[in-house]
Amino acid sequence: MRSVAIVGLGWFGLPLARDLRNLGWEVKGSKRTQEGVEEMRLWRLEAYQLQLDPEINADPDDLIALLSVDSLVVNIPPSDYFFDAESYTQGIENLVNEALLCGVKHIIFISSTSVLPMQTGQFDEETQPPFSPLYEIEQMLFTLQDIDVDIIRFGGLIGNDRHPVHSMSGRTYQQGNSPVNLVHLEDCSRAVQSLLETQGGHRLYHLVAPQHPTRVDYYQAMAEKFAEKAPHFECSEEDLQRIIVADKICRELDFVYQYPNPYTM
Repeated sequence: MRSVAIVGLGWFGLPLARDLRNLGWEVKGSKRTQEGVEEMRLWRLEAYQLQLDPEINADPDDLIALLSVDSLVVNIPPSDYFFDAESYTQGIENLVNEALLCGVKHIIFISSTSVLPMQTGQFDEETQPPFSPLYEIEQMLFTLQDIDVDIIRFGGLIGNDRHPVHSMSGRTYQQGNSPVNLVHLEDCSRAVQSLLETQGGHRLYHLVAPQHPTRVDYYQAMAEKFAEKAPHFECSEEDLQRIIVADKICRELDFVYQYPNPYTM
């Protein structure tokens, strides 16, 4: 049976784990607290406590059990763990080194399109990002030898129980004419499944829905849909026209977005 460990069973990691288990994978995962571990076990998931400080804080036997898998998905956003970039990058590097010692053959790192330039333009996987902790980790991973490495950069995440319009209600924002770069949780899970099933070499993909309505049009429509007070946007002809191009995964892995239109997310 194919096996995978997901470090970070959060809003994305837990649904991913359940999807993979339903597909026949042996799935393990980690949470930062023992309470979180117990919650995961209620979902009948094999879970272990692990925290990066940036040293690995975990029971040695638990760490070996967690990382005794074919593939590892690293799903740890910087803001969830560390206050400084150096600690974050060191923590991820420590985790990767332990995975290599345990014989992991495939690493998938969940990154973000926030690494790309915040300026007008269309940005694909060939774009050179400015320096950031996430980009530093990406570069570190691509130096690894004799192991398959995939990096996937998600756009803004939307799911059935998570939509940014709820926290935007009634507030005022700039850049109303800028396009959105969003992706649905289910497409994210399916994309990671595709990477796990077609591993090979070092690969980088973006994952963003191909349609990009303006922020003002989109969030005002979503406010009406969810019965929220509409956010106010200041619009200008100078607003950034920043579009993340994310069709490489479609061309190379025959991936099809189930939610190409943000209005249906």
